[in-house]
Amino acid sequence: MIGIGPFRILCLRSPMKILLAVILAVVFILLGTRVVSLYFQERQLNQTLSDAEAKLQKAQADEANLSAELQYLQNPSNLEKELRAQFNYKKPGETMVVIVPQRTSTAASTTAR
Repeated sequence: MIGIGPFRILCLRSPMKILLAVILAVVFILLGTRVVSLYFQERQLNQTLSDAEAKLQKAQADEANLSAELQYLQNPSNLEKELRAQFNYKKPGETMVVIVPQRTSTAASTTAR
């Protein structure tokens, strides 16, 4: 050992010690690269998990909305009301009246220009 006090350096005089030091360095480098690789893989998997959880929450909200709409439309009067509003549905014998809004004077003057 060379050095004074707590700062002692191991003398690498024999070829066996040099070989051992090289092998240990290679092992540490390989382990370090594997640890870094696993770290980045974990981050990617966590991001994928977060994305999947967000999609699941959205799907659950969509399911709740669709279930509420289904329950609403199972009532025949609500179904008829929606058919009338969205598809101009009328019963036989009824007359449908469509009211067209009157154009304002500014709209008429801008189209005349």
